[in-house]
Amino acid sequence: MGADGIVGAMPLTPRVERLKLPRSRRSVLSWALWREWCFAKALGRRLGLRLVVFVVLLLVGGLLFRHYEPDRVSSYVQAVYFSLSLVFGEPPEEFPSVVVLQALFFVLPLLGLTVLIESVVEVANVLRDRRSNDRVWSEIMAESLSNHVVLVGLGRVGYRTYRALHGLGVPLVVIDVNKDGEFLSDVRRDGTPIIIGDARREALLITAGVERAAAILAATNDDLANLEVVLDAKQRNPGIRVVIRMFDQNMADKVQAGFGIQAALSSTALSAPTFAAAAVVPHLVASSLLDDRLVLMVNRVIRDGESWCGRTLAELAEAHRIAFVRRTPPSGETQMFPPPSTKLGAGDVVVVEGVYEDLVSLAVA
Repeated sequence: MGADGIVGAMPLTPRVERLKLPRSRRSVLSWALWREWCFAKALGRRLGLRLVVFVVLLLVGGLLFRHYEPDRVSSYVQAVYFSLSLVFGEPPEEFPSVVVLQALFFVLPLLGLTVLIESVVEVANVLRDRRSNDRVWSEIMAESLSNHVVLVGLGRVGYRTYRALHGLGVPLVVIDVNKDGEFLSDVRRDGTPIIIGDARREALLITAGVERAAAILAATNDDLANLEVVLDAKQRNPGIRVVIRMFDQNMADKVQAGFGIQAALSSTALSAPTFAAAAVVPHLVASSLLDDRLVLMVNRVIRDGESWCGRTLAELAEAHRIAFVRRTPPSGETQMFPPPSTKLGAGDVVVVEGVYEDLVSLAVA
């Protein structure tokens, strides 16, 4: 294998944490507004009954003031204001002579302050839940999502998958059985809903919004658990896209064909071509299997005076059955999928894609 003209410019295992997708200000604003809407729903769920009780107390107090002191109270709005003042310990008048109002002077502040204090405590709890992204807050956010991805399993494979999807701006709900998982804190910081529990419980899938989800990705290290989860998801949402991780590629092929699953992937089978190619191909960027052919991407630097110098990408692609994925000139911005009319010059670095045999014949590999 010749290595002339090859430079290694990127690792075989890129850091998915660095994956970036430009987001418009509008999308950022939409995300922020959605979070605030979830916060309002959480407050409404926690405070709904207390707010109703507090309003009823004010309205009843206003009715009593209006009924027993019609000469003093000019309107019902003023009567309600008297009730509100009484709640906060500011009596609107001297101690009344009417027994009913006397009782109101004692009861309304006690009940009203009790409701207010409990409401303040609940608001503090909701704020704490929001910061820690705990179960209740996550469930509220999951209820507000649709066309999202449900990711089951937050081990190393699941976390790297999460980072890639999150970097692409895909809305997610994560389910993981381990409440002490090492990656949970990172996901919580992103504000992604996390539900702790065994996804084989159908109730958890419902909580994660699987019936409204666009896809489910089962990435635990238990093949049978993954299969059970995706079958439950298909039962609840027949149109959902299913991706399942399996260790046995033969089993993965059978599962994909037998259960109508879009993608059943074996981690070991996916990584094997990269391991094999890296052992024999210098400066490999990536590899994959397509139609039982080994497809590689490698880096090549264009040397002054060589045959590629001064030729267009279209000419080289047609002559050698290769494709150009990236071009980096000596000075200038990197181009992904550069135009076919681009001429190569000395010092250009290109990422070339092709089948193994063609790259070998070019002495690129």
